[in-house]
Amino acid sequence: MKKYYWLREDFDALMELLPGAGMGLPGANKSGMSLFYPKYIEGAVAELKLRGLQVDGYALQKLVDEGVVHPKRMEGSETMTLWSKDDIDAAAEYLYENDQWSSWTHFCFVANIRYGQAVKAHRVAAARYGLGFTLNFDLPGLVSVIEPGEEPDDYAWIAFYPGNMKLRPREAD
Repeated sequence: MKKYYWLREDFDALMELLPGAGMGLPGANKSGMSLFYPKYIEGAVAELKLRGLQVDGYALQKLVDEGVVHPKRMEGSETMTLWSKDDIDAAAEYLYENDQWSSWTHFCFVANIRYGQAVKAHRVAAARYGLGFTLNFDLPGLVSVIEPGEEPDDYAWIAFYPGNMKLRPREAD
């Protein structure tokens, strides 16, 4: 079954491109952009939001209380939890299945686009056209071009171009 939020394999591959993403730099365990684990609940929330899901700390704590996810307790703390990749992915799956989607996840669903491919396409366009770096694909002034997948069950593909670029339809094979 297709998923339309930012999947782990795509997230890890694109985040690894950021300098220091896997290092335990100050604040890494509270950041959504870091691949340093375990994360505090703030980091888990930030990562899940970045990956296209609607969540806050209270919602994650509720998932812990209900036994949906099982992050470890920080030694010496009754309330601090440490979230592994598996914990965050289990929360992501639950949130996705329960329609806690961001507007971009809805966009990917409607357009049948793999979220990670859209982020990658946006980064390519941002670099190619000097638009600056962002961690998602929400940058005004771009036109999106969506092409269907090769097979009916494949994801579609998206590319981004500056709004003033002249585009013409691709000729049929």
